[in-house]
Amino acid sequence: MITLKSQDKFNQKILKKGFSKRAFAKKCGVSESAFIQISNGKQSPRPETAKKICESLNHDFDDIFEIKEKEGV
Repeated sequence: MITLKSQDKFNQKILKKGFSKRAFAKKCGVSESAFIQISNGKQSPRPETAKKICESLNHDFDDIFEIKEKEGV
């Protein structure tokens, strides 16, 4: 499962790039509702979505996300 390392740092990165969450979601080609869920840590992004987010922020995957084992598996 892919999760954000830090929701606060992630949101700061978006703001520093000059985007609102809505505008950044559009730039990444992700629905606003899905992006809000991802940025709040309530939804795990698909790998291709995580890649688009990283590319849009010009950061490596490991700077933003981490991979965790699903609980109960």
